[in-house]
Amino acid sequence: MIWASKINKVRTLALLLTFLGIGVMYFGFVWPGWMVFFLFLGILVIFSSVGLYFWIGILSLQAVQVECPKCGRMTKILGKVDQCPYCKVYLSLDPAHAPKKSTHSANAVSGSETESSESAT
Repeated sequence: MIWASKINKVRTLALLLTFLGIGVMYFGFVWPGWMVFFLFLGILVIFSSVGLYFWIGILSLQAVQVECPKCGRMTKILGKVDQCPYCKVYLSLDPAHAPKKSTHSANAVSGSETESSESAT
């Protein structure tokens, strides 16, 4: 379920960058002469993680909220097609980009209110 929606994918990448930055800093203990270099390199990786968290937070604020037709939970859609993070159903705001499968796909229509309907084949 971690890799279901675009927002969760970017957040997971940012978390992995945080751990990578900490791991890079630990290389300074292996080569004490290069400790300052690995410290700054690790800090740069962690700052890139912070920047990525900030960027996805801004995108998450602007994302459209829809109700998933399969599980009934509210979720956010980034772009034209995204997945529900709970049940992995593909959601789309544009009927032209809706997946062709009707068993595991849904077409979420959103205007001023959040409505959803399953796509028909």
